[in-house]
Amino acid sequence: MTTPTYRTDFPNNCRTHPIDGMTLVFHRSSGATHFLDSPLPEMLALLSDEPMDAARLTTALCATLGLAEDAEAGAVVEARLADLAGIGLVQAD
Repeated sequence: MTTPTYRTDFPNNCRTHPIDGMTLVFHRSSGATHFLDSPLPEMLALLSDEPMDAARLTTALCATLGLAEDAEAGAVVEARLADLAGIGLVQAD
């Protein structure tokens, strides 16, 4: 079984606005609006640079946020990727 690679059309197909420490995202393709809290906007920004699997995204996100990379961080990234895929902001290849 291969590990999925995740990609996004963020920010090119989105409109964003910071509100009270969160990020409001209007996704033009779906017409849906989402309120995102950290680390979701950071994950989308990293995936907009290049598609990544969950392990590479965990490494990049932990480096960006200055967090320790461990199993818990990996589990959080995988769960949040599932959330983002569920609302259509990321796609798995």
